[in-house]
Amino acid sequence: MFSKELKLAAIKDYYNGLGFTKIINKYGIKGSATLYEWIRKVEQFGIEYFSKNTKTYYEYLFKIKVINWRLKNHESLTNAARHFGINAPFVIYQWERLAAEGRLNKPKGRPPKMKNNKDMSVDEKNKQLEQQVTYLQAKVAYLEKLDALIQSKKSPTKKKRK
Repeated sequence: MFSKELKLAAIKDYYNGLGFTKIINKYGIKGSATLYEWIRKVEQFGIEYFSKNTKTYYEYLFKIKVINWRLKNHESLTNAARHFGINAPFVIYQWERLAAEGRLNKPKGRPPKMKNNKDMSVDEKNKQLEQQVTYLQAKVAYLEKLDALIQSKKSPTKKKRK
């Protein structure tokens, strides 16, 4: 990784007319694509790009908007990223893949806590317990059927020979 100061110095040298090869050699950058990408980021997002946090959270509706726009206009990932001000085109590809798998809106973080029983009325407690009993009954029935299916596959019926 290169420091923010090194990136800014290399970009400054580029705008002062120093050639790509000289800049790459001066700062120990392995390829011109890296320098080109830094310059593109500055031209697209401004010099503040290197001083801000690069992790950005995008809302679900924004992701859908980007995907729909890209499909409707038949644009590349790079053009869609530029159009919407997204730093990395690969992010859009990930959104599209997740949307195709049905996992785009996967919630992150801890699941919400259950209500404290002390704060619930008697009717709410009864309703919650009834839902829990119904769920557990369905789970037991499912597991019994699954067990029966496994047992039937383990010991197939023997056919009589004539």
